[in-house]
Amino acid sequence: MKRMHFTEANVRALKTDGEYADDEVQYLRLYVTAGGTAKKWGIYKWIAARKHAVRRSLGDYIDLPVDEARQKAKEIYAALKYEASATPKAVTTTLGAALDEYTDSLTLKKRKQPRWADETFRREGVYDDWLERPMGNITAIELEGRQSKITKERGPAAATRALKSFRAVYAYAIRRKLYQGDNVGMDLELIESEPRDRVLNDRERGQVLAALETDEFKFTIWRPFFRLLQLTGVRWGNLAAANWKDVDLEAAIWTIPGSESKMKNVMRVRLRAEAVELFREQVGKDKTWVFPSPKKSRSGHITEPGYAWLRVLEAAGIEHATPHDLRRTFGSVLLRGGAPLEVVKETLGHRNIQTTERHYAFMDDLTVRKYLDGISG
Repeated sequence: MKRMHFTEANVRALKTDGEYADDEVQYLRLYVTAGGTAKKWGIYKWIAARKHAVRRSLGDYIDLPVDEARQKAKEIYAALKYEASATPKAVTTTLGAALDEYTDSLTLKKRKQPRWADETFRREGVYDDWLERPMGNITAIELEGRQSKITKERGPAAATRALKSFRAVYAYAIRRKLYQGDNVGMDLELIESEPRDRVLNDRERGQVLAALETDEFKFTIWRPFFRLLQLTGVRWGNLAAANWKDVDLEAAIWTIPGSESKMKNVMRVRLRAEAVELFREQVGKDKTWVFPSPKKSRSGHITEPGYAWLRVLEAAGIEHATPHDLRRTFGSVLLRGGAPLEVVKETLGHRNIQTTERHYAFMDDLTVRKYLDGISG
């Protein structure tokens, strides 16, 4: 760049291509090309707050004499100074946009169940109708009302999971400066439920089996799904995301990758004959997922068995049981059948024996009662 004092005569005489700066209005520039046959005015301004330069075109020299170019440059420069010093506009991010970015970040980090918040938010009656709303427009009072509604319709455990996902998305948006307000989810108390020790007794297990064989469930995806939970003791989330590439029906082994396991360890699920047949029933329904989503969920596989399970319980005449209780029931049946604790640990995929002991400490009472009830007199 060459600095010079612009006059009509010396500008008209320029023949060398390049960028020229005026020594009177220092941000005024003249750009000469094509051996001097093309000359254009512009301004150049370095904006420290943005850490980059801003250039603006003012037009051709042939249409804008030197004095007019200086005046126009001053006007635009003043506007740029105001723009640079103005208070930055608050970032407006919708709840759905923040949710998408949070989910993408979990996916890139290869976190287990990266869509956990996405699946929670999009369930009907949770936050699905808030996705287009700006994050700053959702109040703590609104959220409290919504949490009460979720508790009433889905239970306290579902409300707790929903609030955890809400907090996580807001925390991510604040951290990434997608949102400049408060995490309103923190204004509500997070109520952790007490550890459950609910297991289904032999009669209830039979009632569930009978319910699954009724016309309502016999020809649906839920009969093999809940039956496999009974037969394998796996977490329902792992079964919902079962991928055919991990299933070897000839060897009767289903391998759950460490990336999908809660404890981050690879689980080898040994399949008994009835479980193998249930898997075979699903062959051909989808190339990837054992249990593809009938509603075409974003993940591609089923994601929410809660409503179907409630219908099964109603048909079975059973109250206060969750899909996870089937896992606990599976472990308790093994223990009552005399299986060593190490076998139960291996079957359930616990990382260490202490975890198994902690989760099945309640079995001591069942064992004692079994022997007490067998004593006459």
